[in-house]
Amino acid sequence: MEENKCLIRKIFNTVYEIVSTAVIIVGLMLAVLYLCGIRLYHVKSGSMGDVIPFESICFVNHNINYETIQVNDIIAFRYGEMLVTHRVVAITDDGMITRGDSNESKDLTPVTKENYIGKTVFAIPNLGYFLTWAFTLRGKYILIGIAFFIFIAGFFYRKETKV
Repeated sequence: MEENKCLIRKIFNTVYEIVSTAVIIVGLMLAVLYLCGIRLYHVKSGSMGDVIPFESICFVNHNINYETIQVNDIIAFRYGEMLVTHRVVAITDDGMITRGDSNESKDLTPVTKENYIGKTVFAIPNLGYFLTWAFTLRGKYILIGIAFFIFIAGFFYRKETKV
């Protein structure tokens, strides 16, 4: 019976260490990205095709100057109330002409300094599905429950000490 308790404790400790370490690492990575001026954006259309698929998460560097953008760069910009991530296909005196890779026509309005956000540095496909789920009422309750469980589990965590 004592062996079973010891085995359960070891399993619990291992799972707790893995989960808490993962949470800390992801949190630190997001904090470092934020401090470096990189923001996350949720892609809600398929206009960029396979390069940045629907439900991807884009990492956009806000510190890259408008003047340094070149043709073929993928940028984020405001179009009215929407945030858009498209490829620069031309640069004119009026601004940058953009187009989604899956779109047949160019965007109607050039991107100027005023509506430019930053350059997309990379994207993670399908991570947006998690965000979509996380912002539902059910997802929020489950995530709060997991966070509460990790917090409470910390009180029962006991690192084995060797004598």
